[in-house]
Formats: sequence, structure tokens, C-alpha cells
Amino acid sequence: MKFEFLGTSDTGGIPLHNCHCEICEEARESGTNNRSTSAFLELGDGSVILFDAGYDLLSEKFNTTKIRAIFLTHFHADHCLGLIRLRKSTDKIRCYIPHDSNGFGDLFTHKDSIEYVVLEPFVEVVLEGVKIVSIPLIHSKPTYGYMLTCKGVVAYLTDCASIPKTSFSFLQAHKISHLFLDACYEPSYASTKHLNWESASEVIDAINPKNGYLIHASCKTLLPLKKSGKSLKYPYIPSGFRVEV
Repeated sequence: MKFEFLGTSDTGGIPLHNCHCEICEEARESGTNNRSTSAFLELGDGSVILFDAGYDLLSEKFNTTKIRAIFLTHFHADHCLGLIRLRKSTDKIRCYIPHDSNGFGDLFTHKDSIEYVVLEPFVEVVLEGVKIVSIPLIHSKPTYGYMLTCKGVVAYLTDCASIPKTSFSFLQAHKISHLFLDACYEPSYASTKHLNWESASEVIDAINPKNGYLIHASCKTLLPLKKSGKSLKYPYIPSGFRVEV
């Protein structure tokens, strides 16, 4: 099995519209496009489990692929826009979510092929031999991270300002192979919604996975790093990054 990112950036993506900073110009020159953070697990039979639906081309990317389920971290646009078209699928698709009565747009009013299932904290769902657990995070909307257990253990923790003690203890109690964590900002930017590369690195250190990675960056995050030549303990990963699990 492989766990792969369709996007690892913030809402605006890289290159950002009409931004001419060095990061965005390099992305244009290389023909790369990093969309909002979302990922998928490819199973042995070629079917997939999606983690977030912020990638707006999900219907094209997986047009003839069986989607076993979607695990949505929260109902911000950059994590659920792909559902707008995917809900028109001829398949019924189960979408696991945190409790959020507001949702996003008309997704609850016009569910179409999407079956929303509210998860309680730390509930384990087993799909095709993969164990997936919901982990509460602190953000501006009800938000979960997810821990996947295949041959190894993957923690997908995007969009959080901090991690509750119960969630922290849960993560520390498991031998995590790959931990992906929100580090949306540089340390000089104060935020009550997201971690920065210093605070995220401290969290990764405390959880102590085998491998740690930073996600959810913007060009405004990466540009100061590039200019300073600063080397981080944990790397920001690009769209298309994958690990075998």
C-alpha cells in the first residue's frame, strides 16, 4: 500500500494567484502546482481511501477508481471542495466526519451520493484491513486528525493550533512510522488556528515518530526559509510525496 499526497499547501496553493515571489515563480517555471492539503491511501486492489477532499480535481483523478471511503478532517473549503462534484458519483461514498452541524455550503442539503457518518473521538474504523482512528485536534472548526495502521502507522494531522492532552497521549502511546503535521506559518506570525515550523517541530519531537514531516505551507512560509538558508529538522514535503505503508 502507499500513502500519497495530492496537495500539501494551504488554501491559496503554490503558485499563489498573481504572486510573483521567488517561490511562486519557481513553481511556474518548473510546471509544478501544489494544491490544498489532501491525501489518499492506495489499497492492494487499486481502490483508495481519501483523507480530505480539498483537491478540486478528485472526480478526474479517481474517475474510474473505487473510493472505499473519505475521512474528512473538517469542513473548511480547502478540505472539502472536491466533494462538490464527487457527490454526483454513481457510487455511494461514505464520508466520515467530526460533528459539525454547519458543514460547508450545501453539502448537507444536497448529499446526493455522499453518506456522511459522524465519528466520535478515538473511534476505530476498519476498512480492507486498515485501521483508522479519529484524533481530536484544536482548530477554528471541529477537526480530526487520523491515525492509520497498515504494516506501519501513519498519523495525518493537518490544521491545528495545538493537540489536546488526550490526543497527545494517544499518539505518544503508538509507534508511529510517519507523522505529517500542520506547520502553516513561520514563527514570527502569531496564530490561534495553525502551528508554525518551530511549534510543529516541538510537537513531533515529543511524539517521537520514526519519521516526521511538515505540511500546509504557503509561499509566505517557504520564502523566508529559502532566503535565510535555514535548515529545519523536519522537512516541508511537496505535492506527490508518498510513503510505502
